[in-house]
Amino acid sequence: MRNRRNHSIDKLVLDAAQKDIPALSRPFAALGAAIGVPEDEVLRVLKAYKKKGVIRRIGGSFETRRLGFSSTLAGMRVKPGRLAAVAREISKLPGVTHCYERAGDINLWFTLGLRGPMAEVNRKLAAFGRLPGVEKCYSFPVKKMFKIKTMFPI
Repeated sequence: MRNRRNHSIDKLVLDAAQKDIPALSRPFAALGAAIGVPEDEVLRVLKAYKKKGVIRRIGGSFETRRLGFSSTLAGMRVKPGRLAAVAREISKLPGVTHCYERAGDINLWFTLGLRGPMAEVNRKLAAFGRLPGVEKCYSFPVKKMFKIKTMFPI
């Protein structure tokens, strides 16, 4: 019976955390209060799923342009033997997110966001394009923002 109860609590917490984490001094207490789960239990669930690798990150999503950032989705054609090394090097920059390999001519994708004008992003992409093994670098900057709220019901 305990496992079924834990699964129900896990589901409540994971579903609620995807919808909204309040911007308060104790956000997990508020989240827990909204679903009838104590703060320490909310934290236990989130830490357990983070440790399992199910949760990668918990954090805010910001309107980066309003904060003075410019960004792009970037794709690269990288020699297969250099792919891991290039991805590691690119991922060191704090402005890089979602760096992943895909099958096809463009085999490495990532987003790059930096404070300042788009020229700063383009300069950094040009530097990445000179890394050993990179054959071509493409930039797909945002033309129009479409915000969607993704939810993965548990």
